[in-house]
Amino acid sequence: MKNFLMILAAFFIFQMSVFAQHIDKNSGKTYYDTGRTKMKEVYSYKEVTTFSVTGDHSVSNVAQKKHGPYFYYYESGKLKISGNFKNDKKDGIWKYYDENGKLLKSETYLEGELK
Repeated sequence: MKNFLMILAAFFIFQMSVFAQHIDKNSGKTYYDTGRTKMKEVYSYKEVTTFSVTGDHSVSNVAQKKHGPYFYYYESGKLKISGNFKNDKKDGIWKYYDENGKLLKSETYLEGELK
């Protein structure tokens, strides 16, 4: 019975990873307007599936975590923030701009902590 559950779990995780790849191409964008003409932010994310078996019960959980380049825009369409996420935490150099495109500040993060 345990082997069957393990095979079932492996199949389930495989199916979820295929599904996540399909979703990722159409997600990771928010807009200022309902017509989706004014981009607010663009980001990548990955879906992380955790699976556990306790006795005769199995539990799975799917979470979306920002992972990769991140861009946030003013309503005018000009870039406001650029940075990178790693497992839902700021990572690397983050730059902040005013509405004229002038760099206001630059910060460096390592796994969510400001350096």
